[in-house]
Parts: sequence; C-alpha cells; structure tokens
Amino acid sequence: MVAFSDHHDNSEQAQDPSPEEIRIRAREVRDRWSERTRKRRRAKQRPGWSVPTIQIGDVSAAIEHWND
Repeated sequence: MVAFSDHHDNSEQAQDPSPEEIRIRAREVRDRWSERTRKRRRAKQRPGWSVPTIQIGDVSAAIEHWND
C-alpha cells in the first residue's frame, strides 16, 4: 500500500491514495523522465520485427505427414 499525505504524523493510520492522488503522483514521476525513458515506456510500442513463432504440434504433424 502506498499512502500520500500532507501530514507526517505517524499516529494517523495510512490510507490508500485516491485515484486523483495516484494520477497526480504518476504525472509528477513521468515529468522527470528523460526522452529516452519516455520512448522506452510508451504503452503502444510496436516492434519493427519479431522472431516468427511456430507451434510444436504443427511441426510434429508435418513430420508425421512427411514420413507417411
């Protein structure tokens, strides 16, 4: 749990931050990011190329077909 408070009194029970407090704090953190970090953390990055993937079951089926 993360608590945001204007008070530093340890006798108060910590409470979860509100959605608005989370948005504000997240914005403050992002404002300190470098351009490189900003690019790396973009949510909708599309890789230029990725390794093709195959299903092992497809490979075994193809091998069995060739061996028939």
